[in-house]
Amino acid sequence: MINEVLEIQEYLKGKNISEKHLYRICFLIAKWYKQQGLSNVEIREKIFEWGQKYKIHIKDNVNSIIYNALNDENPLRGNETVVKISRNDINEIIRRFDNEKVRKIALAVLCYAKVSSDRNEEFNISALSLSNWLKINYGNMCSRYFKEMIDFEYIQKVCGSSTFTWNKNTKSTTLRLKLLVPVENDGEFVLNGNDIDGLYNDVFKKAVKNEQRVY
Repeated sequence: MINEVLEIQEYLKGKNISEKHLYRICFLIAKWYKQQGLSNVEIREKIFEWGQKYKIHIKDNVNSIIYNALNDENPLRGNETVVKISRNDINEIIRRFDNEKVRKIALAVLCYAKVSSDRNEEFNISALSLSNWLKINYGNMCSRYFKEMIDFEYIQKVCGSSTFTWNKNTKSTTLRLKLLVPVENDGEFVLNGNDIDGLYNDVFKKAVKNEQRVY
């Protein structure tokens, strides 16, 4: 979710593909080929070639996906996007949470906020995309883990969850959130590509292995 170019390359190789996540995957692929200068017809052909190669049945309206990609003026994030995590960031999470899944979600949301938040430290995030990235059950994440992060003053919902519909078959839940901890992009730990598990291991299993909890 951070390095979108790397994410797309994985999809084009047939990796990490989820049927529940298929609309966004096709949307990103369309944006990728748009940036390569392909025409609408060529983008459509590329998407179906990819689907046939990996035996993926695309139920959504592909032309609608292409239109949405063409209308999206945000450039794809690539290797130039660097996310850094500090010991203060780590301490803010340890101060609030013990559960490993909650800590991982908190870390991932912080990383996303560092590249996506506005001047008010608010940002929109797709709950489904976050679940897919972290490989954490979507239902538990929304009903249980996000509640814990709100209750222990790590995040705040700026407004209620909203369900937006790309078309009659494709729905997704987007959250408007605000981090209640500092969001400065600095620190000694760096997210390598989209390897959130590697970053989690670095900051919570190595960095704090012999340290006491911080309160």
